[in-house]
Amino acid sequence: MKAPEGIAIAEICVYIPVFFLTVAIVFRHGFKRQSGWIYLAIFCLIRIIGAIFKIRSAIHPFNITDLEWASILSSVGLSPLLLASLGLLKRITDLVTQTIAPQGDPEAGANTQWAGRGKRGAGGLVGKIVARRVNATSRRSRVIQIAQLPIVIGLILCIVGGTDAVSSSAGTASKGPTFTKAGVVIFLVAYVLLASLLAITLRDVGEAPDGERRLYWVLVAAIPFLGVRLLWSLIAVFGKDQKFKLVGGDPWINLGMAIIEEFIIVVMYTATGFTLDKA
Repeated sequence: MKAPEGIAIAEICVYIPVFFLTVAIVFRHGFKRQSGWIYLAIFCLIRIIGAIFKIRSAIHPFNITDLEWASILSSVGLSPLLLASLGLLKRITDLVTQTIAPQGDPEAGANTQWAGRGKRGAGGLVGKIVARRVNATSRRSRVIQIAQLPIVIGLILCIVGGTDAVSSSAGTASKGPTFTKAGVVIFLVAYVLLASLLAITLRDVGEAPDGERRLYWVLVAAIPFLGVRLLWSLIAVFGKDQKFKLVGGDPWINLGMAIIEEFIIVVMYTATGFTLDKA
């Protein structure tokens, strides 16, 4: 058995049980997409199906369909991880907003009367400062939600690029890498935005419940692993080294810079999900 098939089999063995765990977390926390874990479940499913097509393409090297889907599913792994990270950050941001605002009225931070009363009976300047924090946190939540749309666009571009890359038409095949590059650039922008939002949220995370603070630090810990995974994609689509090809590159480089990083992130998010109360 060659290394690519062995790694693909290992992915199937690992992600099938993790998929069921993420589904259990989705039922625990609800089906709102912004909760984040629904994207983890989707990611696990993508990795299982992608591994199956990798094995099939190795067994049937002349089957264009298997190669096409192996290429597509290899290029879209970043999108559900970024969506999951943003979704979990939105959960924290929403809970912080509710904590800062008066109990029973999460939107009261935007109310000018609240600005006059302040928090815990304080008035004047303190009230205005708290109101500004609530408004800023609420705006941040909307930014996070809006940021998910470009990631979906990047996902579509990578799917189109992967499809075109293995086309029998030379003209269509030449366009494939362009779409994939555009998709990966969008992922890069989303990654920078995610890191920036995490840094901004640091000043407010102390207002969150204990579990949400733990989730915040898990997101911070995931940033370096996401960065390495993103770096592999950037080298694969912009570099000339054949070892970094999305499909058919060096399997050990892919394992060390992409597969392991993805698995660590999924395990961290999944394990944390079981420790949190329902939002």
